[in-house]
Formats: sequence, structure tokens, C-alpha cells
Amino acid sequence: MSPETLTLIASPTEAPASWPSQDELDPSKEVMLEARDVTRIWGKGQAAQTAVDRVDLTIKRGEVVALVGPSGSGKSTLGALLAGIDRPTSGSIVVTGTRIDQLDDDALARWRGRHVGIVFQDYHLLPTLTASENVELALKLNRQRTRRRSTARAALADVGLADKIHRLPSQLSGGEQQRVAIARAVAVQPGLLLADEPTGSLDQATGRAVFAQLMNLRSRGTTIVFITHDDELAAVADRTVRMVDGRIVSAMVAS
Repeated sequence: MSPETLTLIASPTEAPASWPSQDELDPSKEVMLEARDVTRIWGKGQAAQTAVDRVDLTIKRGEVVALVGPSGSGKSTLGALLAGIDRPTSGSIVVTGTRIDQLDDDALARWRGRHVGIVFQDYHLLPTLTASENVELALKLNRQRTRRRSTARAALADVGLADKIHRLPSQLSGGEQQRVAIARAVAVQPGLLLADEPTGSLDQATGRAVFAQLMNLRSRGTTIVFITHDDELAAVADRTVRMVDGRIVSAMVAS
């Protein structure tokens, strides 16, 4: 998908009393993720702040969902909860049959390492490791050393960096570093990929190119949740979920 194919959609309308079932939207797809009455509160007592407020959300396998909303709306917090980076204060999150909010820290870390790919806005690459070594690190949990190396190099080749596997992050441009981050996220062949403002620190042309590569993962059946302020990028998703003050206020299915 090229940047030129991105088109704008109309602003979503106010939420109905209850969301349509995803089974009704596409009965051919099985449920990948189900969040029910999920709340995340930061702090305690009078200092407590509700970042996510009683959210219900169902996502089908292979679906691409954009989480949008103003700064402070709770979209990044919700993304972190869905990917097992953070835990809800209350409510349940089930991903492919696993109740991840009930896993202990070690089990949650193992689950996340095997099933979730994460792409951050700021790359989060280790500066002393090469591009290949940064990707190999994500594979450490579940692959042998030789296979880790070949898988990492194949993932980097997929994002156009076959000739830069030995370069350190400081020797790569911003767009190239983000491509390494994408390769690292997808090398584990995750069922779920979370991208938090993946183009936010890139110029427009580079951001569109990186985002197009990210969206290519939908052809592999990967479920993608991405967080963005960019309505043009959100328009590419199968569904756009808008948040305000910690709650989902609207959801639009792509026409």
C-alpha cells in the first residue's frame, strides 16, 4: 500500500447505546481479543486519576483497529493493557483464550514475548547492539541461536534493510530505526501487534512509507492495533475507535 492510497473518512458519530457485535460485523473471523469492563486508575485516594474507564472492546483475528483521540484520552493506556504491557485495575482481558490480567508477572512476560509484537514511537533500540542483534533479542525466548540469527536477518530484509544488518542504531536514519523496530516486532510472528504512534517522530514521507510496511502485515493474518493522532492513517484501519476521557465514545467501520 502506497501513501497515495490513504484516504480520509468522515468523523465518527456518537456511540450508540451498545456496540454492534463483531460477530455481526464479520462472522467469518474468530475473536482474537476481548476486553470487558476494563478500568485503569493511576494513583490512590484524592490523587487517583482514571486513565481507562469501563471499556468494552472485541477485536477479531486479522482485524486492523486504530485507537484515536486527543492527548490524555487513554488510548495509549488502553493499548498497553491490551498488549499485556500494563495491568487493569479492574475488568478482564482475554487474548486467544488466555485471561492475561490474571497471569503473574513472569507468566505475563513469557506470554507477551511469544504472542505480542510492539512498535514504539521512539524505537526503543539498544544503542550498543546492531540492527540484527536488536531483532535477535526479541527472539531469545523461543528460538535457538542459529535460527534467531537467520530469522532476524530475514525480517530485516523484509523491511528493506538486508544491507544494514551490522549497523548500530546511531548509524541509521530515523526511518531505518523504525524499520528495525518493525522487524523486531514481527520476527516473533506475533498474533497481536501493537504500534503506539509508530510514525509520530518521522517526517511525513518517511512515516507514510514505514506505515505502509506495517500494514503489509495484515496479509499474514496478524491482528494490528495502532494508536495515532493522524486521521489519514486511521482511515486505513478496518475500524476506528475514538476515545475521550478514558472511554470509547465512537467506533466506525471502514466503508
